[in-house]
Amino acid sequence: MSFFSISHYFEAGKSMRLKYLFFVTKPYSFSILEPIQHTISESNCGTVKWFLASSAANYSCPGDKLISNGEVQNYNPDVILAPGNVVPHFWPGLKVQVFHGLDEEVKGFYNITGFFDLYCTTGPVMTEKFSKIAKQNKHFLVEETGWPKLDPVNNDKWDFKNQKDHLINQHGLNPELPILLYAPTFPEKYTSAPELLDVINNLNNGKYNWIIKFHSLMDKTVQEKYKQLENENLRVVDEINILPIMAGSDLMITDTSSVAYEFLSFDRPIITYQALARKEKGINIQNPEGLPFAIERSLKNPEEFSTNRDKCLKDVHPYSDGNSSNRMLKAITEILTNELQNDLNQKPRNFIRKYQIRKLITRSQA
Repeated sequence: MSFFSISHYFEAGKSMRLKYLFFVTKPYSFSILEPIQHTISESNCGTVKWFLASSAANYSCPGDKLISNGEVQNYNPDVILAPGNVVPHFWPGLKVQVFHGLDEEVKGFYNITGFFDLYCTTGPVMTEKFSKIAKQNKHFLVEETGWPKLDPVNNDKWDFKNQKDHLINQHGLNPELPILLYAPTFPEKYTSAPELLDVINNLNNGKYNWIIKFHSLMDKTVQEKYKQLENENLRVVDEINILPIMAGSDLMITDTSSVAYEFLSFDRPIITYQALARKEKGINIQNPEGLPFAIERSLKNPEEFSTNRDKCLKDVHPYSDGNSSNRMLKAITEILTNELQNDLNQKPRNFIRKYQIRKLITRSQA
C-alpha cells in the first residue's frame, strides 16, 4: 500500500488551502474528526472550525468554534465534514459524510438522506454498496478513504501491556485479572444491556476486571442499574473516546454496536449478543446464560477467531497505515480542484429533514 501525504499533494502543484467546518451533533464524533484536524494542522493545508449542536452542544470543543448561522456564513467554508446523517444544506461548502461507524448491522445504514455531495467510505463492502446507489441517483460521489478515527491506533502503535496498565492505574483495578470491556449499543430494540445485567452482576465476583462503557444516548435508568454494581473490580466509565479503553482490554462484549468493528483492529476476542451481521467475527451468544462460557473460552484461546476477525476487517476497513485522514483530504481536494461536484444531479427535496435541521441550528444558537 503506497504512502502519501496531503502536504506532498499540495507541493506537487495543487496548492489549495481550504476552509473546513466540522459539524458535530453527537459527542462520539470528536474522536472521528480530531485526526483529520491534526492532519490539516500538520500539513498546513487549511483551517478548521467546529460547530456543535444537539447532544454535543455542551461539550468542550477541541478547536475553534462557531456558534451561529451568521458566523458560519461569514467563515464561508469550502468543506463541511459530518459523521452524522444530516448537515445544514443551506451552508456553503462541499458536504462530506465521514460516517459514525464501520458497521451495517442496523437497518437504515444505506438510507440516503440527500444532504451529502461526497461519501468517504471505510472499506470495500461499504464502497460497493454506496457506489451502486450513487450510480443510480447521480447526486453524490463516493471515495474509499478508510476511517480517520482509526488513524491513531496505527500511528501511535499502542502497546497492549502499557494501555492495560494505564487502565488498571486509572480505575484502580486488580493488575492480576483480565479486563473485560462491555460496550452495548443504545437503541431499545437492539441493546443487550437490560438482558445482560443479571449475568454481569453474577460475574462481578472478583474473577475479572470489568469496564462498562455506555453510548452517550443509553437510557439513564439502565446506566444507573449498572452503576449500582460498581466495586473494586467493576467501573462504569464515561470517556467519550472508547479506543484507548479498547487498546487495554483483553476482550470486548457487545451486541449490534459498531464498536465491535473498531475492536477488530486490536485482534482480540469479541463476544456478541444476538448480532445481526458477521456473526463469525467472534462468539455470538443468543441468551445471557451463554456469557460465562464464552468469556472463559475467549480468554483461554484468544486466537481462536483471529482469521475470521482479519477477514471481517478487510471487508470493513482494510487500511492499517494510519493515513485515512490523508486519503480523505486528498479526495476532497481532487474533487474541488476538478469541480466534480458541479456535475451532480439535484438532490432530493426532503423538506421535512431540511426543516428539522433548520430547527436544530436555531436551538443551538438559543
